[in-house]
Amino acid sequence: MASKIEKIIQLHNGIKIPALGYRIDKDHKDQIYDHVLTAVKAGFRHFDLPCDPEAEKIAAQAFADSGVRRYELFLTMKLSNEEHGYNRALHALDHSLKRLGTDYADLYLINWPNPVKFRSQYETISIETWRALEEMYKSGKAHAIGLANFESRHIEHILSQAEIAPMVNQARIYPGFPFSDNLNCADEHKIQTEGFLPPDHDPILNSRELEIFAKKYNTTPWIICIRYLFEKGCIALCQGSDLSELSQAEKAFDFTISEEDMKYLDVMKNYGPDNINPDTCDF
Repeated sequence: MASKIEKIIQLHNGIKIPALGYRIDKDHKDQIYDHVLTAVKAGFRHFDLPCDPEAEKIAAQAFADSGVRRYELFLTMKLSNEEHGYNRALHALDHSLKRLGTDYADLYLINWPNPVKFRSQYETISIETWRALEEMYKSGKAHAIGLANFESRHIEHILSQAEIAPMVNQARIYPGFPFSDNLNCADEHKIQTEGFLPPDHDPILNSRELEIFAKKYNTTPWIICIRYLFEKGCIALCQGSDLSELSQAEKAFDFTISEEDMKYLDVMKNYGPDNINPDTCDF
């Protein structure tokens, strides 16, 4: 296993999480098994699972066949938009644990702050859902709990009534989309941000700007995106299927991006999708 990929970050509750993680793509289920085994071979032990039952089952088989022991893995599971509410959330975790053949999640996240199904009850249902995650944490079924795709106002709403503060917020962050309000709010409350590229990220990686910076730092646009997240204090979640490329991810630890260049990367053109408003979108 590549030693640099083992580099860890400590969450505010003391749980240690690898600074590099592999983000499993639910939209290509026929490739999940092979992709997970490739990532394991490349040295990854931190896996970010989608809130999708079939994807969980496929990933579980890949983990079992990899020969890696459970305690060596850091598995993040997520609550789907259909399962908000106290009882539904508790049952959802139990189902995920059963599908993955384990009795705990290393990290459990609410995947979306304000799904359309429960939007008319947002003020109350979001807090009920967080209460369920607090119960998961107290019971030991989740060693850490947190949020995904929450913007600053949603983070503040949870914190206003939380007994246990979220340990993590996962968000789309990359050059051209620094999502500063989100990141700054999380930092203020000692919530660790995990950053990731959007699913269709080829236009970002193929941008002229990233090609220039990759040449300057003698690396690749993909590694620049990972290092960009590290410079912001984020955990980086990666995707990919090429063993050689994934094995190079550790090179993001070998250099730093200058403050001046970080400022440029923040304000460069966004080659990814525009921000999605969780309070008005149709999912």
